[in-house]
Amino acid sequence: MRAALAFLLLAAACDPSLADKDVVGTDSDDEATLGDAAVSDVTADLATIVTVVVVRWKTDVEATGHVEFGPDETYGISTNTTASGTSHEVFLVGTAADTLVHFRVVVDTGSGPTPTSDYTITTGPLPTGTPQPVASGTMADEWQFMVLPTQGAVAAVTIVNQVGDVVWYYRPVVEGGNLMRALLTNDRKAVLLGHAGTQGKLEDSLLQYISIDGGTVVDIPAPFFDHDLDELPDGTVAMISVERRTRPNGTPWEADRIVELAADGTETVIWNAWESLDSTPYVDQPAPNWTHGNGLDYWAEEDAYLISLKEIGTLCKVNRSTGEIEWMIDGELNEFDFGGAEVVQLQHQFELMPNGNLLLFDNGTPERGYSRAVELELDIDARIATQIWEYIRTPPLLVFAKGDVQRFDNGNTLVTWSPNGEIQLVTPEGLPVWQLNAELGQGYTFVQPVDSFYNAP
Repeated sequence: MRAALAFLLLAAACDPSLADKDVVGTDSDDEATLGDAAVSDVTADLATIVTVVVVRWKTDVEATGHVEFGPDETYGISTNTTASGTSHEVFLVGTAADTLVHFRVVVDTGSGPTPTSDYTITTGPLPTGTPQPVASGTMADEWQFMVLPTQGAVAAVTIVNQVGDVVWYYRPVVEGGNLMRALLTNDRKAVLLGHAGTQGKLEDSLLQYISIDGGTVVDIPAPFFDHDLDELPDGTVAMISVERRTRPNGTPWEADRIVELAADGTETVIWNAWESLDSTPYVDQPAPNWTHGNGLDYWAEEDAYLISLKEIGTLCKVNRSTGEIEWMIDGELNEFDFGGAEVVQLQHQFELMPNGNLLLFDNGTPERGYSRAVELELDIDARIATQIWEYIRTPPLLVFAKGDVQRFDNGNTLVTWSPNGEIQLVTPEGLPVWQLNAELGQGYTFVQPVDSFYNAP
């Protein structure tokens, strides 16, 4: 996907609409001498997404530079450094709407960084209808921002800060699209959206790259994409993709694959359920997709994938190089001894943690009547799964679709009760310390905590 992203960023840099924005007044001279460089033509414009500020400046000699910005003259946030040159541009991202931003340019010709004096600009208002969640409680430093794709009354992507302020937004216009996943890309220059075609029309599925300033949108057809995707370190996009076949009685039948979409547009099938699993026991099931893949993560340390298959309730580890299943846990194809603890049956999103433990959002069955987050300690060789933690909301919720979990270094866990429009941060003891609630009629899909817009993971 690097090719598509490179095109996107080039188009954004050439977007003439940015030149039409009003330049907000500054508190410093139009030209100043900083060290060995004369700095001139400092401008601040609102981008297409009006919570994003575009700062440009010129130097009379080759120099690098960055911008420090924040709510006052202590700033607190620094952008990435520009390439050496005489014309410079950066985006200020992370400020709420209708908010005064202080910033200064810092240039460096090689003899050390030197700042200008202070400049100010006020971000614009959110467009009417932008989903605005409500946050409560107190959060530590688990994350600074969160990417929130919403479904329901409004299909949108917002990025919010810890107090629930929207700092970035996008309302996709996709005919028949079903927004599933949104990710801030690894290079922090765009947001990647995955739209699954509506039921029966997965051939219309689409990926979209939205430049961080909102000035450019690149549509990439992704026929039969469904539910989830992930971005690999090199920018390759891995996604769940449905393959259609025909039942013995002639009716349509589907199962899932893991497909990689490379920078040059090449598609590579990494794994195919039709070839790896026995479909015979499911030939008479009413669901059109007998696997129903609903979650996908790339595991860089093992160069492997984890894929969740809802219809059979099983999570599989797939070797990326060979396409072979290395182990399966939960549900009908479970290989692990749970030692009498409840076997997870209908998980959605999950996280394989650095210590090897598996954290899952367990949707549960209507018969059980509630969903939960659960952590399993895995002994892969012995095929033993030991439940060491669970969280059940009070009062309990039964989440019929989606659901997400993330664990942070301090032991706190983010639990997303997706269709209920609620996200909780809970301690290891199961105490909720922070909560985010969507507006009535809105639900979340999968969420992405983000530390910074300027430091790639």
